[in-house]
Formats: sequence, structure tokens, C-alpha cells
Amino acid sequence: MPEIYSDQQKLDLYQQVMKDAGLCVHAMALPQIRAIAALRSGRIDGVFAAKNDLPDMAKVAMVSGEVLLGSIAGYLVVRDGPIESISDLSTEVLGVPLGATWCVGIVEGYTNIVKVPRGTAMLQEMLAEGRIDAMLADAYSLGLTGGVADGYKAIQVDHFDVHSWLKVEFADLRPKFDQGTSAYMALVNR
Repeated sequence: MPEIYSDQQKLDLYQQVMKDAGLCVHAMALPQIRAIAALRSGRIDGVFAAKNDLPDMAKVAMVSGEVLLGSIAGYLVVRDGPIESISDLSTEVLGVPLGATWCVGIVEGYTNIVKVPRGTAMLQEMLAEGRIDAMLADAYSLGLTGGVADGYKAIQVDHFDVHSWLKVEFADLRPKFDQGTSAYMALVNR
């Protein structure tokens, strides 16, 4: 489960819906980059939410769940002004969420990057204080933290689908996994 937006209640709920679907799941909260390392080491067998490049990043054979968790835009957030894309950045300090994987390819080659812990809320705070000049955030995280502040704009720089993933050796469990995932999403989205 994504560390920044998970709490014990959500972890317990996820375990319960998976149990109801016939699976024994131990849920844990990890940032995406640690989840990738945990997949490689065999510490975890699945990831609740990731985009389609997860198997390549983890270098582990995986199958995605059939349940679409979200179709999410990725944004560059900057002050109102002339910047309209990542390519317009030159000397600006760009804040990216520490552990986020969705933005790796987007910032490839740009050197003035600060990886920021505590997600979008901390990025927004640093942007408001002038400690960074721009930030990357996904639409889901922006929505949870109140959106884009006055005087700033969000420029879409990416769009990706998010699914749950299982190691390929558990592919036969995917129907139960999808059933539990659907039940979980129905409960957290009501």
C-alpha cells in the first residue's frame, strides 16, 4: 500500500476484504521505491497500486489485476508565468516526491532536482516558501492536499493507469485478488 496515504485502519480493511475474498494477505505501507526493492528481495509478493512499468522497474515477472484503480494525470506545478512544460525549466529547482517512480522518466536529464519526503503536502509547503521553484505531483495527491494554490498552475506532463500487481507465480489467485481489490475500492470510495 502507498505509505503516504495509508493508515492502520486502511491496512486492516484491505486485509479483511482480501480475507473475505479467500486470500490471506498481510498488508504493509511502503513508499513505491521501497516496494520495488521488497519485490526484488522477495519480502513482498504484490503491490496495491502502481503503473504499468512496475515489472520492468522491479525486474520481476508480474501480472496486473483487472481492476483499474485510477487513471491519473501527472502535473508540473509552477508559479503563473511563462513555463509551460518540463523542457522550459533551466535553472529552476524542481521538487519531486521521494520514492515516487512515475516521474523518473519525465525528469531524466534534468539535474536541478530535490527529492522531497512526505509527499505532495511537503512539496507544496516548500513551493510556497520558495525553497523549490516547481514540483511534480499526481492528480490524486494534489486532490488530497487541496489542489493548486492561487498564483500557481498545474501543467499536465504525464497520464497513467494504476493497477494492483502480483508476482507471476500467484497469477492463479488473480480472480480472488481482483474481487478483494474491487471490494476495497468500493469501501474507500463511498
